[in-house]
Amino acid sequence: MSLMIFGTTGLCGKAFLASAEKSNYFSSITSVTRRPINANNVKVKEIVEKDVDKYLTIISEEKPSVVFSGLATTRSAAGSAKAFVDIDHGVNLKIAEAAKAAGVNTFVIVSSIGASPLSHFLYLKTKGRIEEDIIALKFPRTIILRPGPLLGAREGSKGLLNDMSAAVFKYFHGTFLGNKVFFATKGSDVGEAAVKLILAPQEETTKPIVKIVGGTELLSLAASKN
Repeated sequence: MSLMIFGTTGLCGKAFLASAEKSNYFSSITSVTRRPINANNVKVKEIVEKDVDKYLTIISEEKPSVVFSGLATTRSAAGSAKAFVDIDHGVNLKIAEAAKAAGVNTFVIVSSIGASPLSHFLYLKTKGRIEEDIIALKFPRTIILRPGPLLGAREGSKGLLNDMSAAVFKYFHGTFLGNKVFFATKGSDVGEAAVKLILAPQEETTKPIVKIVGGTELLSLAASKN
């Protein structure tokens, strides 16, 4: 099984790469980023490309069976509401459209718990919109991950509010409140759950399969030994 990852420099993308590297089921892994990640695994091929319009060519040439996008930002980090939407929705949609055009079987994206196109909050509304648009592309299999507040080391700040929230929620991880109320989620939880979902037996059907996993289910899946 061949795999292509977008957003490998981010918390979830980096964690997913680490989990995928440990699996013998992936014959090749391609990381597409705006800057080098300096991977130390011979199985990982790095492609540094800032032009999103070239993604179709890249995906078509590499021919991955699975594309994972952990590409995400926040309004604070992006600098404006428009810039945030352009990245979280616009760039992710271009990746998904390129993957669909290239004949990718499985598309995986990291969204957020509470995602809804009807939300009054820009962040959750944008996540809900990209979920809808990706589902509409009708991949043979779509996997949507909806983690709670993300925990883990990041290369840069996502904004003061986000940083403060992460500092608070990390103390609840693994507790009843963390697992049943806040769903505080480590980047490594997302990575482990994503790999397990990708490798799960795929139902034989001609209809598009959509799997949405979040909250307790995501945390339990990440912790499972299977």
